[in-house]
Amino acid sequence: MSDKQVYELTIDDLDSYSVWFFPMDETVEDESTVRPLAEQETCSDFQIIVLTDFLGESGAVYRGYLYWDSNAAIEYVKPVILSDKGDAVSFWSGIVTPTWESSEFACSIRTELPISYASESVFGLPSICGKLEGLYYLSDDQVCCVK
Repeated sequence: MSDKQVYELTIDDLDSYSVWFFPMDETVEDESTVRPLAEQETCSDFQIIVLTDFLGESGAVYRGYLYWDSNAAIEYVKPVILSDKGDAVSFWSGIVTPTWESSEFACSIRTELPISYASESVFGLPSICGKLEGLYYLSDDQVCCVK
């Protein structure tokens, strides 16, 4: 089985399988376990993440993923950019106020704002597109952004 923890996914993993799902059954280690999606039928039963291309303001291209959802709001799709070295920048932090200083990779991504993104259209699911202005979080029931 090709199970991984979602936070261990690499660009190579996403190039091999552009869609991963959270099985959420007795065969997995925990709720962070993802598995490559090989059949469209499974697509509707589980939460999935989809390979996504990100384009920085300077034209820099990045790869990563988002959580596919019919609601394209940032708190549902939770975009993540991955580096070739295994670093990741998550653009959704939940109730935790995020900081750009978390890594050198994050600081370099910050210079590319705003960043546009588009997920792959797979298994009949439409692409999700959007624009990132910073790192997002929830405060007093409001979605806020650290630019």
